[in-house]
Formats: sequence, C-alpha cells, structure tokens
Amino acid sequence: MSYYKRLRTDLAGAAAAGIITPEQAQKAWEFSYSGRLFASFKAAHWIGAAAGLFIALGVILVAAHNWDKLGAIAKMGAFLLFFAGAAEAALRLEAKPAAAIPLEILWFFMPALGIGLYAQIFNLSGDPVKPYLAWAALSAPLAVFSKRPLAAYLCAILLGAVLFWGTLGSSNMLALTASYGHTAQPLWHWALALAVLGAGAALYPGRKLEAPLGAAAVWLFLMLVADTAIKVRSEALVLLAGMSIAVLWLTWGRRADEEKAGLPLTVWTAAVYAMTFFWHYTPRAYSSWRGSDTAAGGALTWLIFAGAVAAALLKPQRLLPGGKAEEYLGKGLLAASMLCAFLLFDASAGSAKVLAVLANLILAAFGAGCIISGARNSDEKLINRGVLVITLTAVTRFMDLFGGLLKSGVAFIITGLAFAALAYFINKGRKALIESVKK
Repeated sequence: MSYYKRLRTDLAGAAAAGIITPEQAQKAWEFSYSGRLFASFKAAHWIGAAAGLFIALGVILVAAHNWDKLGAIAKMGAFLLFFAGAAEAALRLEAKPAAAIPLEILWFFMPALGIGLYAQIFNLSGDPVKPYLAWAALSAPLAVFSKRPLAAYLCAILLGAVLFWGTLGSSNMLALTASYGHTAQPLWHWALALAVLGAGAALYPGRKLEAPLGAAAVWLFLMLVADTAIKVRSEALVLLAGMSIAVLWLTWGRRADEEKAGLPLTVWTAAVYAMTFFWHYTPRAYSSWRGSDTAAGGALTWLIFAGAVAAALLKPQRLLPGGKAEEYLGKGLLAASMLCAFLLFDASAGSAKVLAVLANLILAAFGAGCIISGARNSDEKLINRGVLVITLTAVTRFMDLFGGLLKSGVAFIITGLAFAALAYFINKGRKALIESVKK
C-alpha cells in the first residue's frame, strides 16, 4: 500500500473514532496529496494537454504550408495576435481545466515558435542559448501565476536542460568549460549559470526540495569533473566531492517531517556501491585526465566536505527510521562513506582494496540496519530494502574474491548454483521476517 493510501486509511479511521471530523480528514489528505507530482491531473486533463500540443503542431504545419504567401509584417502580426488570444483565453477559462490546459500548453510553447519565426524572417544567428533563455523568460509569468503546476514543471525543466547543455559547452553565454584556446570562461558566465539554476529551483512547484537539490547536486559534480575553473582531477578529491554531495542531497533533499528519503537515498547507496569496485583499482588508471586540480576546485571540495560532515552530524539522518540506535548508526554510516575517500590520497592497490572492503561493510551494516528497523517498525518495504542491499553486497563480495576463478564452464555452473541457493535462503528469510512483522 502506498503512502497516500495508508494516510487516507489512517485519516478515515481517525474520523470514524471521533478524533477528528470527516471534513478535517478530507482537508488533511488533500493538503498532503497536493504535493504529489501532477496530483491534480486527471485523465481529462492529460487529454487536454495532448490537445494543446496537437493544436500547436497544427498551427506550425498550417503556417509552414502558407509561409511563402505571407510577408514579414503579416507573419509577426498574426503570431502576436494568436499569442495574445491564447493567453487571454487561458486566463478567462482558468476555472475550466478541459479548456484552460490546452491553452496553457499552447501559451507555453508559442514563445519558442515566435523566436524561431523572428530569427528566420530577419536571418538572425548567434548564441544558441539566448533563444531558450528568452523562451523561459517569456514563459515564467505563466509558470508563476497559473493555478496548475504543469507550466511551472515545464519551465523548470526547460531551465534545467538549458543549464546543463549551456554550461557544458564552450561557445555560448552559459559556457563554463575551457574554450578552444584552453582559457577560462568569464566570471559573469558563472553568475548567469547560478541565476538560471536559482530560477529553475524557484519555479519548481510543490514543497519538496528533492528534485531541485538533486539537479543542483548533479550539476555541481559535473562542474567539478569537467574542464572548468573549479575542476578536480585527483581520484581522492573526485570521490570525496561525489560522496559529500550525495550526503548533502540526502540530508537536505526532504522536509524534516518526512521519514522516507526516496531518490537521494538510492543515489547515496549507488555511490557507496560504486566504491566496492575499487577492489580492482590500479594506481594511475585515470592518468589520462587532462590537467590537474585547480585551487578553486580543491577549496570548494573541502568546503563541500565540511558542510556534508556538519549536516550529517547535526541534522536528522535519512538512512534508517527509528530511535536513537538507528540515528547513531545512520550518522556513522554517512560519515564513514565520506571518510573512505581519504584512503585514495597517495593510494596504492592495497589501500584501494581496503576502501572496497569498507564500502562492502557500510552496505552490509546499512542492510542489516534496514532489516532490524523494519522488523521493529513493522515496515515491510524497509525489510525488503535491507535484504536487497545485503544480497547485492554478498554477490559483489563474491565476485571480488572469486571472480578471477571463473575460467571454465563448470565454475560458472557452480557459481550459478551457489547464487540460486543464496536467493532461496534469502527469500525464505525475508518472508519469515515479513510474516513475523505482520503477526
């Protein structure tokens, strides 16, 4: 049963017991459900959105078919009238979603059509990022004032796509990577990129911080590993930055009253799991990376690490729901996942193997904590998560130790039988735990 279904059932039970009124229960559920992605959208609304998209495409095809018959002034005048009419109709019919949603979709995409039309009429060319930023700026009022979240989601996604595409380029007004002459980009490019990032986060609807912070975390990590003014090239700093950013996202990605961590927890688990592959590390394996660490990149990495350590120690952890024991274990695992990166400073093959073993131990401890906490709190999903992590850790460790021996068909058969037995006993134990929780 999903969280929202359980919440509705619990609120209905509270109303039946006389703790709250049925009206209060309904309002509480609607308030919580409104934060869900596209919560207010029903089948008719999705059909309406598709209608708006098809209308926009139809307008493009009609205009393209009669393009040569129209003059420049007629083209721009017709577009502006159509644009104003769509906006006015969307505002007037705001209370009727079946009509307003197609008009809002049309309103959102029309600035892109207008910019392309203007550039084609007057044979304009130049920075490829400018038209998309202009499109986002023209669509921002719709995203801000619309009662439905669709335009805000579209505008935030547009800004996010432009941010990643522009900053990873080297010949536009958002570019942050080294230009063709291997020179750093102007400082105002960073200011503009941060403004675009902030605008996308501000326009993103709802109360949840997970998606905007996740986009910011991924973008920051890409800026650190790309050829920018804040680049880091040593394996230790790259790993330290990546794990610290994952911990920051996990710590700040949700409100304090939310127990489940969702995607940030998955990313942190995947990052720790990636460290288990350092069992196969050889020094200088990544020497092909161009350049060396920049002073700004190194300083920023240590600042991110300090912030992640402070957040992990001072804020409620998101790994394991439960009491003080789970709190201390979660904080310890978060701190350990970052401190593992220190084994890569002046790393050898031996220290890298120690890092891989510690990563396996972190995963094993996390999985065991999930199982124990799930059993205490009657949480079947938490038990399943712990079993999955334990299984993944066991399989990874087996491949680390014995993968080099798989050189014959008999070895593969034996390994397959071992995995089958492992799956059988783990699944049997998982079902026993879940049954004990249900009793």
